[in-house]
Amino acid sequence: MPLPTMQPKEMLMQLTEAVALPQDCVLLPLFQGGLLVSRSHAVFCRVPAGSVPAVEEVMSGRTSVDALDPELVLDLRKHGFFDAPRPEKDDPPSVQLQITNACNLLCTYCCTNSGTARTDEMTYEEVCDVIDRIPALLGRRGRVAILGGEPLLVPWAVDAASRILERDLDLTLFTNGMPMADPVLAGRVAGLVKRGAQVRISLAGPTAETCDSFSGTSRFETAVSAISNLYAAGGEAVIDLMLFPQHVDDVAGEFHALRKRLPPGIKIALGIAYLSGRESGEHVFPSRYELEKALDRIAFEAGETITAVQPSPLAHRREGCGCALGHHLHLRSDGSLFPCFKMEEKVGHLRVEGFEAALKKVRSNPHPAAELPLCRECTLATLCGAGCRSDNYLYTTEGDLPLCDTWRVRVISELLADDWVTALDWPIHHLLAEAHRRGIEAPVEVRPRGISRHCVDL
Repeated sequence: MPLPTMQPKEMLMQLTEAVALPQDCVLLPLFQGGLLVSRSHAVFCRVPAGSVPAVEEVMSGRTSVDALDPELVLDLRKHGFFDAPRPEKDDPPSVQLQITNACNLLCTYCCTNSGTARTDEMTYEEVCDVIDRIPALLGRRGRVAILGGEPLLVPWAVDAASRILERDLDLTLFTNGMPMADPVLAGRVAGLVKRGAQVRISLAGPTAETCDSFSGTSRFETAVSAISNLYAAGGEAVIDLMLFPQHVDDVAGEFHALRKRLPPGIKIALGIAYLSGRESGEHVFPSRYELEKALDRIAFEAGETITAVQPSPLAHRREGCGCALGHHLHLRSDGSLFPCFKMEEKVGHLRVEGFEAALKKVRSNPHPAAELPLCRECTLATLCGAGCRSDNYLYTTEGDLPLCDTWRVRVISELLADDWVTALDWPIHHLLAEAHRRGIEAPVEVRPRGISRHCVDL
């Protein structure tokens, strides 16, 4: 015999009598009702229009939570209003080592503007010294990425990667794969995989015609051959297949054929271009709606399982951009140090201040949202964390000044009301497109005021 279903009112009676809203709750306007937000707890919840007056009474202290509609109380509980403040996401710290800017391709969408090696790039000894310091500075949870340019063009790239694994650090190697057309090199990289490294190989399209047209040279066939060499040597990889608005038809129609060219069971992830380096917007999806539509089409036509983004009633607390808080450090091929791979804010140089001093500088001079003039009083500050600091440089030329106005607060509020916490990571142009789609008054367009440092600081 099935157990009787507990009704909301009965469930409410089981709540502790000490339940109360956080004292700093604020109601932000929505098209329908309001968004209740607590900055101290980093929580949010939609309040239906009919319940707004009652919630305002509770916020004023004139009544208690008991006076609210039981279903709303349950919704508030689901959204964390009666729990401890939300924690920050426990991401391990990371270091990105760009060991060269040289590349055998000239991709039109390249986020690092790679192609030619910089003058006076780091030596193997310098990179090894950094690797040896990472465990003590970042701990054993530290993640390290080796990237370029094309890192496998560097003769000692595999040796450096091996040293990272010897230090018991998590390693990811980003490559276009083409140098592994040499079976000997493919075998050495396979050896890294067997010791726990992850290899990610990028493709600019599912066919030779599409892939090569975005790469500036013949690429596809060489990359496919290289992947076969890697697997023949006992290695494996994740394929990062770029998805651009211009070739959704190709990806949807040729995905199955691509799988037939690759080793069985290989994981294929779809990569999305973003504004950085040579990518000025031509290959960027204009809106989240267009991107989701493309993903749905590919999943349907190609028969691929693409995990859909799900709404969530809870978000992690964000005191600020992770790069601004010292969670990451990017070492450019010439020794320059940045808190982010987008490289908009230089914090030191390996041969001047040193790696350890640069990391200490970032950590001892954080830029939390609570201290930024535009965010200091904002109700959403602990949810959005002032956005991406590198984007701030691009759009306002100041890291401490996010491109934020009433329209951005409003569209984020509407999205949070629908539990789309992933919207907190959307790029600015996607938020703007969503504001237009929802009828929120907003600028017709926003354009970067600065130029990607990848293009002006070579």
